Amino acid sequence: MNKNGGRKGRGSMGIAMKTLLEQEFFKDFYVVGGAKGLQREVQGIAIMDAPDAYRWTKGKELVITSGYSIRMEPDSMKQAFDEGMMQQTSGMMIKRGRHLPQISQEIIDLFDQYEIPLVSMPFEISYMDVMQQINTIVLNRTIRRFQIQKNGAFSLWPITYKVQKIKKILQAVEVEMDFPAFLFDVGEKEGYYSSANFKRISEMYGLKESDFWEPSLPHNRYTLCDYIQMTRIRLCNEREEESRVSWVVMPITVGGVVQAYFVVMESREFLDYYDEYSIRIAYLLLQALYEQIVIADSIGNNGFENLVLLALHSTGENTDRLLYQASQQGISMNTRYACVLFEQKNETVSARINRDVFFTAFQNSNLSQNAKLAFLDENRGVMLAEMQEPLKYKNEDVKKMLLDFEEKIQEKCSEIELEFAVLREGNKLSEVKSVVAKCEKILKMGRKLYPERKVWDYDLLGLFTWLQIPEDELEHLLLTYKNLMKDEKNVELLKTLKVYLENNMNFSVTAEKMYVHINTIRKRIDKLNSLLEIDWDSYMSRLKAEILLQFLDL
Repeated sequence: MNKNGGRKGRGSMGIAMKTLLEQEFFKDFYVVGGAKGLQREVQGIAIMDAPDAYRWTKGKELVITSGYSIRMEPDSMKQAFDEGMMQQTSGMMIKRGRHLPQISQEIIDLFDQYEIPLVSMPFEISYMDVMQQINTIVLNRTIRRFQIQKNGAFSLWPITYKVQKIKKILQAVEVEMDFPAFLFDVGEKEGYYSSANFKRISEMYGLKESDFWEPSLPHNRYTLCDYIQMTRIRLCNEREEESRVSWVVMPITVGGVVQAYFVVMESREFLDYYDEYSIRIAYLLLQALYEQIVIADSIGNNGFENLVLLALHSTGENTDRLLYQASQQGISMNTRYACVLFEQKNETVSARINRDVFFTAFQNSNLSQNAKLAFLDENRGVMLAEMQEPLKYKNEDVKKMLLDFEEKIQEKCSEIELEFAVLREGNKLSEVKSVVAKCEKILKMGRKLYPERKVWDYDLLGLFTWLQIPEDELEHLLLTYKNLMKDEKNVELLKTLKVYLENNMNFSVTAEKMYVHINTIRKRIDKLNSLLEIDWDSYMSRLKAEILLQFLDL
């Protein structure tokens, strides 16, 4: 620090006393001494209501006092100047009235001599109001210096623009505050620097890029702000508890995922009050930039998802809106889609909360070649693949791709457990409600008939997806048949029943197909009548039994 408490060669983060007093709020504040020092810069505020409070000032503070301590110890102000402590301050404001009805000429002369502004402050103005006004002025000026611009459409974000924006913010930090800055983009694994100064200091202390957020060297860690996870890290060494180098690091997080680390090097001294103020503004700019980038990357997905949800809840009254939204997405309502419905089984974790993981896995899979993904709710979503030509993938191919998709998700979130229903027939977006309902039926039937699987398709389950069999009835039928199969004798009976139904309940044909005597077939069917509840006169009852037998290992 120099004599006046400032940094040599650094940008000015405070505000001049003259500029401060020109603001409307300070119109009733009067300079009574030290007018030649109005260019002094305010970089903090100190409250002095004890005679020796000036001993705890750091430099470049505006001292605010009620005058009580001066009244009680009139010589305290002269002592402060004699000891060289007041010379570090930017100025003093003394409340008019009550404790100090009149400022002595002796005190005024001291402030004139050292060219430190002495300001008479209205009694009714609170300290808090003064501090708030000064902070607001500094904040507004800092924002202007960083040249925050409102961005228009952000559907396209060229990488060059992103890099330019990052470098511009980092350079502003170093120019304005004389602290070199660094940002590491986690996704791109790329580091950006305000200047070569940051690299030079890093090399001097043997620091790798990752050391700035996960130090490998002995260090101390101090939390500066919990909300934005602003942390000071200071290196230690064997000879002294702490070395002279430290830095402040802040993670840039979007949707719970760290996108980048923002680092400001404290190579000579700690950030002061207004430095932190400005660093937070730089952080917010970077945070906003990454939020917009993430939105831009996913806006197509979000747009399609909104369209699917609109179609899912569509009525005749909002058809025009559906058509308009589709046109905005460049999607024809005549396009036909094959559908995969996925559902998250683990109720302890939300799929939608991990949507970034889902979309990343989807983009990195073969599924994304001609398909789009959309969430329907917290734990369900659909993949819709355009059917402009016959699907080139076989059922086993689709199954493999879906399981690979799940595996990619589980690499990032092991708690995710998915089940899939595949409907390969083509349907329009306007039909998505019935498509989802059919897929839900596939899931329900698949869980009952093939519980060992997690991918079920319409081709596998066929008729069961449109037969309106209540779940409890299906479960009862399955349980009955499976219990019968525990006895080997009953397995032969069920095989006989299967052939008997396939041949229109003809005893002779059944006997021929099974190479047994017709009376044997009659006895087996009679036995089955006592074991199963089949209404032989009901076509639907017979059909249910016939279809169910197709799914048993006979």
